[in-house]
Amino acid sequence: MNYPAEKQFYIDQIRNNFLPYWSKFVDPENGGILNCINNYGDKRISDNKFTWSQGRWLWILCRLSESAKKKTMPNIDAATLETWADGTWNFINSYCIMEDGSCCYLLTRDGKKIKDERTGRFDASIYADCFALIGSAQYAVLSKKQEAIDTSKALYESIKRRIERDDFLTEPYPIPQGCRTHGIPMILTNTVYEYIRMLQAFGIPSDGAVEFGKKNASFILERLMKEDGYINEFVSDFPDKDKRLLDRHINPGHTIEDIWFQIEFLQAFGSLEQYLPRICKTAEHTWHLGWDSECGGLFRFVDFEGGKPRGTSTGSPYEKLIADTWDMKLWWPHSEILYTYLLLYKFTGDEKFNKIYTQSFDYIFKTFPNTELGEWIQIRTRDGKPADKLVALPVKDPFHILRNFIKIMELL
Repeated sequence: MNYPAEKQFYIDQIRNNFLPYWSKFVDPENGGILNCINNYGDKRISDNKFTWSQGRWLWILCRLSESAKKKTMPNIDAATLETWADGTWNFINSYCIMEDGSCCYLLTRDGKKIKDERTGRFDASIYADCFALIGSAQYAVLSKKQEAIDTSKALYESIKRRIERDDFLTEPYPIPQGCRTHGIPMILTNTVYEYIRMLQAFGIPSDGAVEFGKKNASFILERLMKEDGYINEFVSDFPDKDKRLLDRHINPGHTIEDIWFQIEFLQAFGSLEQYLPRICKTAEHTWHLGWDSECGGLFRFVDFEGGKPRGTSTGSPYEKLIADTWDMKLWWPHSEILYTYLLLYKFTGDEKFNKIYTQSFDYIFKTFPNTELGEWIQIRTRDGKPADKLVALPVKDPFHILRNFIKIMELL
């Protein structure tokens, strides 16, 4: 592989396509990003702001600003990115974080809190808190502001306290009763990693956070990651769990994303050598389980034995999501493929990961880009046609693609 050429490709994608596109949706008056946008990408459908997205956008801005300063991202104005980061952090710090330390899920453009319709609560998803924390932690490193450090520490303590008490919500898809989910320890592994890196940047002790991160990584590696090479998205202790849809299905995109979460965390704070063979086996097997041999691309959900998810259903919102969208092709898993398999190839030198990357790359850049606007049409049917369908939050995501392009740029 020609690493310099590959790196330049992703730099050009960020500089020429993605950053110009997202710059049109920055809110200069109130701070943050206005990303309730239709799937095609040419129309704002709401001015409301999900804290989830604001924290993600802040992470992107901070990392791009650092790259611009280091000249690894030439011809990008770091000062403009910092101004946008200032505005986004101010919005999060002023409006998204509530008096009890938790985050409001949804707000108006100017920061008024909106109750979640289904739960009747402002703090409808702890995922919002986690994304606010990774953004705030990156902003602290960028800005060196003590207030940002303090905000990040308070967010971390609030998240940890609620996780340990099992006192949190996960809208838009609540965890079904009697189940443990992959999503929580997965996001905590990455969130805690980002938080620890902030602590280390300022010489602040991080032993407690490292142990909390290890606990979450261990649950994934020891309980959810199976010897056969897949990760359970949910686990339960029901006697008929082998016949239940929730226990049988896997989310290939989540698994592939978590592969690099685990590598990143274990390389810094754990025992990567111990787990790397299992991680590599899981990465290879999951791609083959999830890849659509007829149309190309990665299925959203599959059965752990392959094919369409199957099993008995309780009728929960998440099970309906599995049934309705299992064969769709979504932007974020495909962007995760690009970084994860490049990382594995560079890490191991194993040619099979290069082959997976190359085959996926060809499909991804033939299918997803919107050449008219510069971003991707993020939600597509099995055969790759654009689909105007809600698959999670009613937003266009500024995070996964850009994050993975940034990570690739830093890797190469």
